Amino acid sequence: MKTLFIVATFEGWPQIMYQAVDATGIDQGPMFESNIYYGYYFVIFILVGSFFLVNFLIGVLFLKYTQAQKEEAKNFT
Repeated sequence: MKTLFIVATFEGWPQIMYQAVDATGIDQGPMFESNIYYGYYFVIFILVGSFFLVNFLIGVLFLKYTQAQKEEAKNFT
């Protein structure tokens, strides 16, 4: 969870991605680009995560804006 939080905040995620791509099995040392699919996972996570985060933020702002419009219209009647 901590790793995904770091990736979602865009702080230092390339280093974590490089470590994940170089990771091998248990009790084995890292090997250069031994599993490139982890890199795809990180990029997809960033794209999907930022997409949902932006849509959620816009949705909340739109909801608050419509609520404020309704309250403002109610105050004028």
